[in-house]
Amino acid sequence: MKLKGAIFDLDGTLLDSMHVWERVDEEYFASLGMPVPQGYALAIRDLTMLQAAEYTKTVAGIHTSAEDICAQWREMVREKYAFEVGTKRGAVEFLRFLHGRGVKLGIATTLTEETYLPALERLGIDNMFSAKVSVRDVGRGKGFPDVYLRAAHTMGLEADECAVFEDILKGITSAKSAGFTVVGVYDDSSAADEGAARRTAALYVRDFTSEELKDMFGGRR
Repeated sequence: MKLKGAIFDLDGTLLDSMHVWERVDEEYFASLGMPVPQGYALAIRDLTMLQAAEYTKTVAGIHTSAEDICAQWREMVREKYAFEVGTKRGAVEFLRFLHGRGVKLGIATTLTEETYLPALERLGIDNMFSAKVSVRDVGRGKGFPDVYLRAAHTMGLEADECAVFEDILKGITSAKSAGFTVVGVYDDSSAADEGAARRTAALYVRDFTSEELKDMFGGRR
């Protein structure tokens, strides 16, 4: 079946943003007077923000509510997304290619819109997306395909009509289980799972310059 839609994760997939979260980790734990715990980034990598906050409460031994921790994190990253975060190599050109061919574009992310939208607006790509869905909208994280299915539904498409672009193995696996064509995208933060991601995804790319991506949507005119 011809692919009519493309759904993108943001952090680590469309946006080159994981370094921002590493800095937030460092700044947040410094505010508590302690270093980032060993293995912390790996432990929270596949969690929702609220789950990561709950985990942080445990390892830091603090009594701040998870909701307040999330609010603090969002405030810490807001300016960084608004002024610093860019896209992965070739991403803007690939989005323009898809948009020009009439492919519907969607977002499936763990981020809130208030966090990521300033970055998309600055990059000039916010208006390309007809669906913007967060895991908060569906109540479950990316270990379940709900966020991708909601994005497809919002675009008026079925799962087998859409490709999902994702960097984390949990998301790649759950999207595939729901019938999406899945493209794995390399990121340093998920490099440990590259082998499994390559075996699971229909295609795995280092960035968005691969001609194989265009071939999935009918190639160049």
